[in-house]
Amino acid sequence: MFTVEREMTTLLLDSDLIAEIKRVGHATGRHDLHAAFVRKLEEGLAGFPAAFSRHLAHGDSAAAVRVAHTLKGSCRQIGAHALGDLFCEIERSAKAGDYDAAKHMFESGADLIARSLDALKQA
Repeated sequence: MFTVEREMTTLLLDSDLIAEIKRVGHATGRHDLHAAFVRKLEEGLAGFPAAFSRHLAHGDSAAAVRVAHTLKGSCRQIGAHALGDLFCEIERSAKAGDYDAAKHMFESGADLIARSLDALKQA
């Protein structure tokens, strides 16, 4: 299970990856590229509980796992490592059929989510 102790050993953000995203954005004329990725991630995080629950209510456990998997990848691609690890654990629980644990991990990760989004916006 994802714990605070484990989170503390994982970098909150990968500053080198964020710098690379910004370099690519500037090189391609997309000076807002990093900010656009952060907004997209924020939207995904806000919609996660409803999407996860909706898929489970419709008996589509594979789609519920996919929602967690997608957020895990989005977090890691933008350099939010600790948040990516949280969604890795949520995905793992969902794959094991422990949907209550997955929901609980998301809820108990609210502080990590907020800190990660704040740090990404300030990066």
